[in-house]
Amino acid sequence: MHIKFSKFVLIAAVLTMLGLTVGAQTPGGTPSADDMSARVKQLESEVETMRREMAELKAMLGKNASAKPADPPVKPDTRPADVAKTDVKPAPQPKKDLGVDVGSARITPYGTIYFNAFGNSGGTNNADVPLFATPTGSGNVSASVRQTRLGARIEGAKVGNARLSAILEADFFGGFPSVGIGENFGVVRLRLANARLDWEKTSVTIGQDWMVFAPVNPTSLAAAAIPKMAGAGNNWARLPQIKIERKITPNITWQGAVLAPQTGDFATNAAFFIQPTTGAASRVPFLQSRIAFSGNNWLGSKKSGAIGLSGHYGRSRVFTGAANFRNDIDTYGFAVDWNLPLTNRVGLSGEAFFGKNLGGFQAGVFQSYNNDFAYRVGSSLVRSGVRSIGTRGGWMQVGFTPPALHDRLTLYGSLGIDDPDNRDLLSISSRDWRTRNLVIATNVAYRFTPQFTLGAEFRRLRTNYFLSGLQISNHVNLGASYSF
Repeated sequence: MHIKFSKFVLIAAVLTMLGLTVGAQTPGGTPSADDMSARVKQLESEVETMRREMAELKAMLGKNASAKPADPPVKPDTRPADVAKTDVKPAPQPKKDLGVDVGSARITPYGTIYFNAFGNSGGTNNADVPLFATPTGSGNVSASVRQTRLGARIEGAKVGNARLSAILEADFFGGFPSVGIGENFGVVRLRLANARLDWEKTSVTIGQDWMVFAPVNPTSLAAAAIPKMAGAGNNWARLPQIKIERKITPNITWQGAVLAPQTGDFATNAAFFIQPTTGAASRVPFLQSRIAFSGNNWLGSKKSGAIGLSGHYGRSRVFTGAANFRNDIDTYGFAVDWNLPLTNRVGLSGEAFFGKNLGGFQAGVFQSYNNDFAYRVGSSLVRSGVRSIGTRGGWMQVGFTPPALHDRLTLYGSLGIDDPDNRDLLSISSRDWRTRNLVIATNVAYRFTPQFTLGAEFRRLRTNYFLSGLQISNHVNLGASYSF
């Protein structure tokens, strides 16, 4: 390539010189032989000079070509015109999380660390999360972190057209070891352990999960391990189950579940081996269903809200007397629940219910049935075997976020009541039944960041007993939580 270029330059130079020589002649004159000879010699000398210069130029070009590799061929731009002419911005970096990819799934750990400093003015069934006042016991002050919970979510896998996910969650509210400082060694308690399949409008959950019946809970930083108002109008349980959820319309959802028949009377001395409860002995599973109406802009607040109706049915088999006489009694309940924004700053949530033999859900103030029931004839009591304890009640909570402090502060006021039917509490033996439990509470929470929250709560428990009368205890709780 360089040789061809050199020859081209040389020929062009000769032609140029000839043109200049010819152009310099007088138009009408004819040069002599001596003049022509002199000009030819001059031209030969100039051509020889140009040859030397061209040789030096070729040497220099060859040296540079050997030192620098040839440029690669340019690939044509095959992108569409609009893409090729547009500067492509780098993709934003994904937000870092704690997730780990395992095959086609992703495991994401999560948790909340709870700290609670608390005090009680009198006896309660439980010091850090009290549910009702007791005739015995004294006031106390202490602190605990055993409501702390840890968990992991598994997402990303598929089974056919269904998305497969799972959750495993535990806290440290499972009791204490039998040592003098055991209150700081909270035993791990399983909360949730289930797998879920999701289609477009249907989902199936298998494992331990929140029950379908009466699913709403109040908000509280002081009552995370046991929902607030339990034993005071708030039915709750996390049970092994098979649950189906179907979205009938964009606003109507139906749920149905078959659950383990756990009636709340598990043998407390069974440390490792399962012994049947009265529900398991009946050989009838719990059956629950719920239908709910929800909306994304409730009352024009631009917030979601829902109202639900739910029902529960099961059975207990109670054996009494030396002959183990069998008594089959039903457990059932009906509930309405709501979680509604009244304005963009005020929310209202709660439940109302009635039923029988609901002690497994901590209703009836933890009382399911009377195995020594008697009815009154005149001034006498006549034994009548086992009787389900009927009860009714509910709870309500109002939350308000004032237009200050960047909407980080929320104030709550709550009321709950559980009122067993006194007619079901008559018994041959003298027993100090709980006849009513009323709880009034107020709490405040300030969210410094999306992860860190401080709060305070005051709770007043008023529990009536068949023999001991009214018992009152006040509970104060200062709490902090950090979630990840």
